[in-house]
Order: sequence, then C-alpha cells, then structure tokens
Amino acid sequence: MKQIIFILPILLFLNTNADESLFLQGNEEYKNGNYTVAISLYDSIISSGLESSQLSYNLGNCYYKKQDWANAIWYYEKSLKQNAANKNASYNLEITNLKIIDKIEAIPQLFYKIWWKNLIRLFTTKTWQILTILCIWIILIIQLLNLFKKFKITHLIATLNSLTLILLFITYSSYERNYNKMEAIIFSASVVVNSAPTENSTSLFALHSGTKVELIDQIGNWVNIKIANGNNGWIKESDCKTLD
Repeated sequence: MKQIIFILPILLFLNTNADESLFLQGNEEYKNGNYTVAISLYDSIISSGLESSQLSYNLGNCYYKKQDWANAIWYYEKSLKQNAANKNASYNLEITNLKIIDKIEAIPQLFYKIWWKNLIRLFTTKTWQILTILCIWIILIIQLLNLFKKFKITHLIATLNSLTLILLFITYSSYERNYNKMEAIIFSASVVVNSAPTENSTSLFALHSGTKVELIDQIGNWVNIKIANGNNGWIKESDCKTLD
C-alpha cells in the first residue's frame, strides 16, 4: 500500500532569522508529533507575509497527520499552485484524496491535452516567463549582431521565433491555469448542490468535505461550481474555501 511522503528539509527560502527560526521550530514540533503547535508556527510565518510551496506542503502534512482531510488537500493544492513541479505534494494529494467520501471520475481527456498539461507543469509560471524573455533577448542580440556581421542565420532566427511563440503560449496557459482559474475545496461536512442560487431551487447532488470544485460564477453569497465529471450547480460561498 502506498505510504504518505513526509520530507521536511531545511530550506533557505526565509528572509529573516526570526522566520527561519519559526520554520525550524515547526519542523521540530512536527517530528515530535506536536502537529497543532507546528501548524501554529507555520501560520505565524504566513502571517508575516512569507509563503512558499514547501511551507504549504508542510502544513498539508500536519493536517494529514491530524486526519483533517479538507485542510490537508487545500494546502497540498496550494503547494502545487505555488510550484507545479512539487512531486511530493502531488503524491501526497493523491493519497489524501483516497480518504475523502466523494470519488469523482474526471471526464477523460484526449492524449494531446494530457501531454500539454504535463508540459505546463514542468515549471512554474515564473520560470516559463523567464524562459520566454530570455528567448526574446537572444533573438534581439542575434539580430543586432547580424546588422554588423551579416551572418547567414535565417533558419536560426526562424527557429527561435517559433520557439518564442510556443513559449508565449505555454506561459499564457500556465498563467491561466494557476492564476485565472478559480478553484476551491469543500469544507462543510456535507453540502447540497442546487440548480439555482436560492434555497428553494432543485437539489441536484451532494458533495462532502475535501472535494475540489471549480468556481464559475458568483451571485451574492452563492457560487456556481463545477466538479471534475462536468456536473455543476450552486452552493453557499461559506461551504468552500477558495484556493488563492
């Protein structure tokens, strides 16, 4: 049977000695089984304005140990939004999803869509942006050199132009996925999904704590959600927690 992965490396991503100390203390409390204390220490770091994929991942591990599946899933998902290449967070998320009630089968995707999604996840949005800018600068430098030396580099420029267009599209897709696509995790023990944003509308189906939903629209305190199998409906905003 698969085992949950817990890795708590000492990172240098903290900007101050105080926050680094809190991070190390949180790691130590986690190792000693004091998960509530570790959560409090990690939350203190977030309150100071510092966040990272590793910090969210560690919080997910703490909540997993407390068997708080909704919070564990929320933090693993957040960790992946901050760094899509975090394989440990991806693996632990998969394990935690086996613990919740709702087992929703996603709509099958065509092979090229799966390939494209995996390509986007290779790097963070910021990394794709850097690669795109770097490629543009290389093209500009080569063009400038060509003004003086007249190199025969037509094919090279054409190749770099094509690569830049591909990188721009990948960067845009990554940004859309990580920043424009609004998602949330159900935190209520059980919630009925309605056909309209009113209490008197038809009940369509029920969802339970830990289920991931996509946010489509909002009217007042109601949000229109869609789940992995394509079904959609309306729930109260208070029944879920947005992945920011």
